[in-house]
Amino acid sequence: MEHEHTPEEPEEDSEISSWKRKLLWTWAFTIPITVIMLSERLFHFPLIEMPYSIIAILILGFPVLFIFGWDTVKGGMRGLFTFYFNMDSLISLGTIIAYITGFIFFTGIVDDYSGVAAMIMAFFTTGKYVEAKARGRASQEIRKLLELGAKNALVLRNKKEIEIPASEIRVGDVMIVKPGEKIPTDGIVVKGESSVDESMVTGESLPVDKLKGSNVIGATINQDGILYIKATKVGSDTFLAHIIELVEEAQGTKVPIQKLADKITSIFVPAILILAILAFLNWWLFSKDVSRSLGIAIAVLVIACPCALGLATPTALMVGSGMGAKRGILIRKGEAIQTMKEVKTIVFDKTGTITKGKPEVTDITSTGKISQKELLSLAASLERLSEHPIAKAIVNKAGLKSSKKVTGFK
Repeated sequence: MEHEHTPEEPEEDSEISSWKRKLLWTWAFTIPITVIMLSERLFHFPLIEMPYSIIAILILGFPVLFIFGWDTVKGGMRGLFTFYFNMDSLISLGTIIAYITGFIFFTGIVDDYSGVAAMIMAFFTTGKYVEAKARGRASQEIRKLLELGAKNALVLRNKKEIEIPASEIRVGDVMIVKPGEKIPTDGIVVKGESSVDESMVTGESLPVDKLKGSNVIGATINQDGILYIKATKVGSDTFLAHIIELVEEAQGTKVPIQKLADKITSIFVPAILILAILAFLNWWLFSKDVSRSLGIAIAVLVIACPCALGLATPTALMVGSGMGAKRGILIRKGEAIQTMKEVKTIVFDKTGTITKGKPEVTDITSTGKISQKELLSLAASLERLSEHPIAKAIVNKAGLKSSKKVTGFK
């Protein structure tokens, strides 16, 4: 039972690897820039004399902005030209203007802010990497759900038993499931009797008896006898696939607060652009200092960037729904996470939710001359080879050393 989204898994790993690579290279160039900029304060002498230090910063800063940060710069500038403003717009404009000041510096009009451009991009890349890691962790929980399914299946074809990958099962195939094996896909029992552990679906620890005509769910575990099961659903139609789809939908759903964040961003970004222009004009008109005015404008663009507004909500949703899936909690809509703060009363199913879902022996009552210890030992000896949950509880209470080999029964 292979889920249709499985081929995309390497892309998520690729995204994390891509941002990690950008992060390492960005900081590899930014750290020397920072040292050059602060060398006089750190070491009380400049490592590189002016104007060669500016040239060095421009050379080191170029790959930071136009190679490793190019996707951000390109996306942000496209947003500016098409009036579709996004989070990258302010970062792109701020870093490019700051970088260009390195060239204008040689005219004597403005001070140099080119090193700041690389530092801004480095911190922004760090944030993007953290976001990708958060998405990756959430996706890992979905992968764990995918791994719940059986990998192979024994099926009857042309009156022969053949083993095939579970992904190759067709509707109508008759599967042979032995005790202890996972049921490869959803189906109906056509022959045999057994009990099936459906705790991964229902949370109930006690196995459910299955007879001819009983429906079974893929990824649940056959306990006792051999079952012949006719496949009724495969691939994306199975119960497990629907569970995974629910988790993915929850991760992709926009909650009300996220829609509000998008709306705020569409207004906020152009407002900040106007504010930066006004700040520049105000400082220039009153101080006549172009360099200082430009520095103020760049500061407004960069500091006002609402990156957290755009990243925090989707990241929280992805991590929340992923962690919920890990703990057996399926969140159908991301909106549920937001509205949880308003919940006053929660009604739980008891078994497997509040309790462990596994029986335990709490009291032993004996009659006659037999002691409680001897009674427990005898019961454990009889139940030692049974797969029933109550039998396992008795054996666990007694311990392996207390049970004896049964040679006869009267």
